[in-house]
Amino acid sequence: MSFGDDKRTARKRALARRDSLSAKERAAYDAAIEETVAVMSGYREAEVILAYASYRSEVSTRGLIGRALRDGKTVFAPKVAGDEMEFWRIASPADLQEGYRGIPEPAQSVSFAEWTGRWEDGAGARSVMMWMPGAVFDMERHRIGYGGGFYDRYLAKLAAGTDSARPGDAALSYSLIVAALAYGCQIAKEIPHEAHDRKPDLIVTERGVIEGRKERNGAWNI
Repeated sequence: MSFGDDKRTARKRALARRDSLSAKERAAYDAAIEETVAVMSGYREAEVILAYASYRSEVSTRGLIGRALRDGKTVFAPKVAGDEMEFWRIASPADLQEGYRGIPEPAQSVSFAEWTGRWEDGAGARSVMMWMPGAVFDMERHRIGYGGGFYDRYLAKLAAGTDSARPGDAALSYSLIVAALAYGCQIAKEIPHEAHDRKPDLIVTERGVIEGRKERNGAWNI
């Protein structure tokens, strides 16, 4: 499957395919993605979830957020201020209200940065899972977002002062796994990308999980 030769065209075509899904298809795919996430070791081990608040035709995170809270995890959601984004703690999906460009956002409460500041280095492994949205992805986990660059900048900020923000980085007081959530119709063989683009560690779709060229539980014909 090809979405075009440039990012703008690829984004437009992928979003058109996502928007064309029926309510029945979307509900079934959301349920499959939620169940896949729930059994992943990265989710089971995570103490903290950085969850995007789904908007329009994105993979819904409302059920996932509720599940994570019931599972006793500390959940944060993003809020945009100018060109930057920060994650703020929520206690319920009801804490999300219309914000930047109509996207649900939390009120400012306790930020993820403040929360991790309470953790002492060397006090034991802390596990964090981020759920990342996007417009289109490929089989090498390259991502095209919505053009704002918020996640690229936020992940770069998390990595500031360290070599990377990948799991096992001894300089961090926590490990981070970034899981993009997407429908199968958003996956292409290859998409345009740049060196500074941040790739998720894996992509979860209703067809299965993509980890580089290794696809688990997936039947891909693209």
